[in-house]
Amino acid sequence: MKQELLDHFRRELEQEKHRNMELKRHIDDGGLDNSLSESIEELSAYDQHPADIASEVFERSKDMSLREDAQIKLNAIAHALKRMGEGTYGKCDMCGREIPVERLAAVPYTTQCVDCHGRYEEAPNRINVRPVEEDILEPPFARTTGQQEGTMYDTEDAWQELAKWQEHSPHSGAGSYYGGGSADEEAVGYTELVDHIPYEVGDDGMFYEETRGTDDEGPPAKT
Repeated sequence: MKQELLDHFRRELEQEKHRNMELKRHIDDGGLDNSLSESIEELSAYDQHPADIASEVFERSKDMSLREDAQIKLNAIAHALKRMGEGTYGKCDMCGREIPVERLAAVPYTTQCVDCHGRYEEAPNRINVRPVEEDILEPPFARTTGQQEGTMYDTEDAWQELAKWQEHSPHSGAGSYYGGGSADEEAVGYTELVDHIPYEVGDDGMFYEETRGTDDEGPPAKT
């Protein structure tokens, strides 16, 4: 690689290093090193319902993720600067081929070409930072029966039935989950009243209300 390009990417790396160091400093100054109760100025978070401090917990977890991401980038930048000193910057760590300048311009701290990086991401022995349970959990409307459509009864309905069991018994405390029997008010199997109307598809492809078995000779039903 030409010296002019090396100088350009060195400046890019130094700027990126400074930006991520400032981001870490800003997050640390925001009280991330303090406990949650100290950061929200509460004597104790033990007696707080999770919903009462949900926003604070979300912001704290977001700051922790941003700080971790900044540290990962700083480590990658340090590795790239070290390779510059060794004269191997711009070459792939895995295959040894030259990394395209376009890729270095987009990610100056990368040390792998696109093909090798893709294989590295798919490697089974790679340390995955995602929770291990995501390997077996699927979207909630498909993991129970494998059906993609027609989920008239899904895992949410099953949980509601379990949650309502002895919901208002003296031992559970009335309404400990839903309160006042509000779970019974939900229309199980459909979301809108119009979805509960029986219908049939005519020969012309139009939808018509199903009236078979309905007494249409008597007086109108009272509403």
